[in-house]
Amino acid sequence: MIRHVFLWKVAPGCDHDKVIELLSRLSEQIPSLRSWEIGRHQGDPGDNGTPWDGLLISDFDDWQGLQEYSDHPFHVEIVKELKPLVADRAVVDIERGNV
Repeated sequence: MIRHVFLWKVAPGCDHDKVIELLSRLSEQIPSLRSWEIGRHQGDPGDNGTPWDGLLISDFDDWQGLQEYSDHPFHVEIVKELKPLVADRAVVDIERGNV
């Protein structure tokens, strides 16, 4: 199982709900997607510094499934719409069960 984690920070003046709405649309269109979770940061960051505004966690059967997701035309279109709304983003892909 491959886990894809996407973190973002909303650009100044942009709507966080629009980011969530755009990303949520992906779950309905990508056949290789096995599980999906999206959320925004809640609570005070405390001594941890400035947190990311939200995260998307998605799982795929294998690396090929993740590649199909990345190359899927609907994903490419969502990324194009998303880029102006985020100030920063980060991605981590891991093979679950491996350290």
